Formats: sequence, structure tokens, C-alpha cells
Amino acid sequence: MEEALTEFKSFTNDYLEYGEMITLKINHTLRVVELCENIAKSLNLNDEEIFIAKIIGLLHDIGRFEQWKVYKTYKDIDSIDHANLGVEILKKNNYLRKFIKDDKYDDIILKSIYYHNKHTIPSDLDEKTTMFAKLIRDADKIDILYIYTIKQIDLPLDNEFTNDTYESLLKENTISREDIKTKTDRLAITFGFIFDINYKYSFEYLKDKKYFDTIVDIYKEKLNNEVFRNQLEEIRKIINNYIEVKIC
Repeated sequence: MEEALTEFKSFTNDYLEYGEMITLKINHTLRVVELCENIAKSLNLNDEEIFIAKIIGLLHDIGRFEQWKVYKTYKDIDSIDHANLGVEILKKNNYLRKFIKDDKYDDIILKSIYYHNKHTIPSDLDEKTTMFAKLIRDADKIDILYIYTIKQIDLPLDNEFTNDTYESLLKENTISREDIKTKTDRLAITFGFIFDINYKYSFEYLKDKKYFDTIVDIYKEKLNNEVFRNQLEEIRKIINNYIEVKIC
């Protein structure tokens, strides 16, 4: 793992000149590695599998750095799918070998990275690949929620959630980009993260950190709209109940 971290540092050093958004993504990656390790241990995976989980965490956003360099945005919809780009980078000149010598996990690693940002995971993946894909999705979402609360990323709002988006959350559904009709609806994607969380450790972690409560409290003060505030409180109840059920 030390060799993989050294290679990651060497890779990202070439992008540091592009500013603090690069540093933000490096720090995100390192936190995701730790989360991947903790989730893997909670699943009683063996040492080799824990290592694979950490490698996936380390490489899941490797496409982000070139994305920022070229497009100056992390919005895939305005630039390029960063997971697809990451897979291309790792395949080019067999770059993945710089991080892991053995190739027997290549398919799992590349598919987990490819699907970590997609709306859903295909149902035809084999059991082990599905497990690792779910693991990185959990770790990634947990740290995105951390960034939203600690950094208090300020999403612009324009009104309350649209009816379709709000009803989707009440029905415990994730929100896709195609569902977004307004600026406020973008916030719904973040709340919908909880309905794509998979493992008990992740639910217990989110309960302990109270990220969703914090996000509700932050955004209740962003818009002078009673309907929106009531929607947020109802979403809070739905999410907290969902977490409790999944933990039990």
C-alpha cells in the first residue's frame, strides 16, 4: 500500500499547480481509502480483499485531476464522466500495474471504479464485483456528505423541491440527474444518497456523524420559504427512520 500511495502522490503532484480544488480531491481520496478499509474490515474481508478495497478507494477518482485540468469543473454533466476517464487512464500503458502487481483483480477494480458514480450498479455483475462496487459507493458518498457539512458547500436554491423530486425522496428513491428540474432539486441528489447506502457500518457511521441533520439545518436557513422548510423536516424524518431500520 505504501508503494501505491507513493505512486498516487507522484501522479497528483503534476496537478498541484491547478489549485486548491486539486488538493481538495486528494484529501477526499485519502479519506475514502480509510473508509474503504473500515467498511471492508466490518465485512470480515481477508487482508488481500481489504487491500483491494483500499486500492479501489485510492483510484476511484483518478480521472478527476485531468478533468479539472482540462475543464476546470468537477461537474461531469458539463465536462466528462470522471469514472470513465479514470478507467481509461488506468488502462493506458497498463498504468494500473504501478499500483498493484497482480492482475487477477483488474476486472473488479476497473468495474468498481467505472460504476462508482453511476446511478445504479448493473444487476449482472458477479457477487464479488458487486460487493466492491457497493463498498466504494458507500465510502465515496459518506465523504461527499462530510465535505458538504464541514466545508458547507453552498448549493444555490431557487424554490422548494418540485413535487416529483420531493415525492421520490418520500418513497425512499435515489435522485438521478434526469430528475432535476430546478436549482433546489440538485440538493435532493444529496439527500437521495442514503437510499444507495449498502452496509451496516456505513449506516452506523452516518447516524453517528449526523451529516443529514446538519445539511437540513444548514439549508433551512438558506431560503425564506416555509414549504421548503417543511419539506426538509419531513425528509429528515424519512432519512433518520431509514437509517434506524437499516441498522436494525
